[in-house]
Amino acid sequence: MTEKEFAQNWTEKIKEALKSFPEDFLGNVECETITLPGTVLFLPPPFFSSYQITNDIGETIYSTGDHFKAKYILYANRNKPLQLKIPLIDLNVYETVRDYEKHLDKFLKEMEKDFKQTFPNSKGFKRNSIQVFNSLNLVRQ
Repeated sequence: MTEKEFAQNWTEKIKEALKSFPEDFLGNVECETITLPGTVLFLPPPFFSSYQITNDIGETIYSTGDHFKAKYILYANRNKPLQLKIPLIDLNVYETVRDYEKHLDKFLKEMEKDFKQTFPNSKGFKRNSIQVFNSLNLVRQ
């Protein structure tokens, strides 16, 4: 097996087991709906403790002082929705993001273990995992 085949196999494994964010992580919490542009979004470094979600030309789409709310929006934008439900209570935002990140980290740990067993002398895991996540349009902040 080549590293390219490894990445293809893991892309398929993750695609089959990946839960939908935020729907599969929200539970029965009260939410508000925000509007998104339906395009790729970015999370630049904070500016004076403010997180600005921007589009590809640098326009601010959403601004918040809560890092987890910024991550929530970035993760939820994977499929570029036009509307997004976001919990009203900050603790629910945090819990939703935390649970999703644990879900992604589980894939990374399993993939790394498999990579080390398959390619014991290779240092290419990071490159391979980035390739797999990019192919699925996944972000891990």
